[in-house]
Amino acid sequence: MAPNILQSIRRFVEGNKSVRRVADDIELTSELILLVRMIFADGELRPEEFENFSRICETAFAIPRDDVPEVMHFLKEFGYETRAVNAAAIFSELSVARKRSLLIHMLSVAKSDNELHADEAELIRRTASILGLTPAEITAVQGE
Repeated sequence: MAPNILQSIRRFVEGNKSVRRVADDIELTSELILLVRMIFADGELRPEEFENFSRICETAFAIPRDDVPEVMHFLKEFGYETRAVNAAAIFSELSVARKRSLLIHMLSVAKSDNELHADEAELIRRTASILGLTPAEITAVQGE
């Protein structure tokens, strides 16, 4: 069974440059997993959220929009076991600026539909707590 899983991963990774980059970068994988979780935190995928996620992928991570569906598929297939708490923990030793950048991206996705749902706010709060950000730092992010 393990060889089939490894072959599947290899097909994903070898087939698309962006997927290869995501697979090789644990911080990028973790951030994208958190952003995808944010998209679905309110229980549905809204077009505005997917569009914003695609924009973030392109502008912040140099992932072409055409590659975003394959990257999301990779994250779904191979990142599904990664819990949000584990993904956020990857950022615990990074700079405050990098942590703030993550929260800004999460807030941006959450607000894509012009609403901040309770489940989205809770995911942001939990992530900020794991990152060790203070309430003042969170408020500073929300004001941006």
